[in-house]
Amino acid sequence: MKLNEIIVELMVKDVATSIAFYKNVLGFTEVATEIEHGKTEWAKLTCNGFNISFKDEAKLKREVSYMHNQPIGGSIGICIVVDDVHSLHATFEEKFKTINHPHLTPCGATSFSMRDLDGYVLTFEEF
Repeated sequence: MKLNEIIVELMVKDVATSIAFYKNVLGFTEVATEIEHGKTEWAKLTCNGFNISFKDEAKLKREVSYMHNQPIGGSIGICIVVDDVHSLHATFEEKFKTINHPHLTPCGATSFSMRDLDGYVLTFEEF
């Protein structure tokens, strides 16, 4: 077996809103979308080789029975390595509620975290 790509797919309340957040705040570019009945049901975005997709909560729960009782957000965390964690924190702190301030972690990175619109934890790290 050869793995060609791994894409993190997140269940979200509103795919279009998630697209806007990840494009405008984090600099992602939209690669593909699936529209059903005039509503964006799925999208794939990319940024510097990292791919992420969003799937509408109702659509995902229809397609995967296991997801029926799963909440949005949950225990998913996404770590994003950046060049200047302190500047990014200052920018985000003005616009969003961050979970913590930049701090040194046991692995030697300086990091801070925030939640996206659906409650997924985004941790920004600088090594």
